[in-house]
Amino acid sequence: MLRKLLALSLFGITGCATETAPPSDWIDVPLSATTYFEHGTVYQEGVYQIPVAAGADLEHKINMNEGDIVVYSWSVAMADPELLTAEFHGHTERVGDAPGTVMFYKVHTDGKESGSLKAPFTGVHGWYLNNQSAEDIVVELKVAGFYTE
Repeated sequence: MLRKLLALSLFGITGCATETAPPSDWIDVPLSATTYFEHGTVYQEGVYQIPVAAGADLEHKINMNEGDIVVYSWSVAMADPELLTAEFHGHTERVGDAPGTVMFYKVHTDGKESGSLKAPFTGVHGWYLNNQSAEDIVVELKVAGFYTE
């Protein structure tokens, strides 16, 4: 009986030690500069219904600081989505007569897009929507991340 109790006690101790011991087969990988980001901008989410009249164009803008990240998707229900050009781009604010910086990220003509952006500079980033159809449309844009309106 004592032998059985001793065996159970040793097994319990061994079992606990095995479960709590750190694994020895992990390789610690150094953190790269492009893996983890802290943000000074508050995280937010938005769903925007953007009406674009027939034959009209407009721009939906958000402000981002350099290094801020957003994830987004947009879609539109229309008879011929190829008649909507959606251009995702960003630009800096102009100071005086000095030229600003502009960067074009993506142009779509298929009625939907999803992606993410790490802002290459502080400025205005957004979607230029050009509705070349004869119908009024509503583009639904979902954005989550670090930005301000």
